[in-house]
Amino acid sequence: MDAHVVVGYDGSPESVAAVRWAAGAARRRGMPLQVVHVWGLAGHLDTPPLRATSAYVRAGAQEVAEEGAQIARAAAPDIEVTGVLDDGPPARALVDRAAHAALIVLGRHGAARLSGVLLGSVALGTLQHAPCPVVVVPRTDGDRAPTGLVVVGVDGSRHALGAVDAAGRYAAGADAHVRVVACWQVPVHGRSLMAWLREFPEVPPEDLAVQAAERALEGARALITERYPQVEVELLVEEGPTARVLARHAEKADLLVVGTRGRGGLAGLVLGSVSQWLVARAACPVAVSRTVPD
Repeated sequence: MDAHVVVGYDGSPESVAAVRWAAGAARRRGMPLQVVHVWGLAGHLDTPPLRATSAYVRAGAQEVAEEGAQIARAAAPDIEVTGVLDDGPPARALVDRAAHAALIVLGRHGAARLSGVLLGSVALGTLQHAPCPVVVVPRTDGDRAPTGLVVVGVDGSRHALGAVDAAGRYAAGADAHVRVVACWQVPVHGRSLMAWLREFPEVPPEDLAVQAAERALEGARALITERYPQVEVELLVEEGPTARVLARHAEKADLLVVGTRGRGGLAGLVLGSVSQWLVARAACPVAVSRTVPD
């Protein structure tokens, strides 16, 4: 199957924002868009007394899928858009479609609790299991003027470099620039930093933490310069909790990109937990990448 973008649509304002964002992403990538509405009643209505009801409900569900497709066509008239009706638990259905997608886009609903913040259960399930990058779009994204800024957090891990690659790819297609942010805090407990402390006991821990952050930034710069030479790169080292620092930068960004399940040398930078916090709280769309660069 050719590469395409998938977006979930259920008629809610959150999913409308997601469809519009996904249409723009598909246009920038030159890919077709599938607008997927998932209903979960087919397996429960397939008995003789309820078959007529099942057909009626299915027809209504297909109308919802087509409604989402029309929203996408209005947002990006020059792309191929298909309204798709699928069956089953929504997260599972979307994850199945992710196997053949370049990107999955979802609206941010507040339903399931995760680490003290609210995140929709469909978004949570898709984030946990989708093999391709997932973008979660807040309902208010359509009210924000574009800034031409993509923010990505790094911690020195290969998963963070995968996020850098995703940020560079998006920025190249959107004529945007990338701000790469590495955060540090003391006390530090990362294994590589602890090894450096043993080797250089006379160096203050905060100096080593800053050095590690700078090394992570240089790796990010090298990757973007090699793969996306047309993209302007800004490097920042900041002290503070990673999630809150990135959330602050996201307030003025078009997209925030994070890796997941990557642990680097800086304390607290387990981007799995950071990405989950940011997906539920950031002011701009958040792209979560599981890939690592070749």
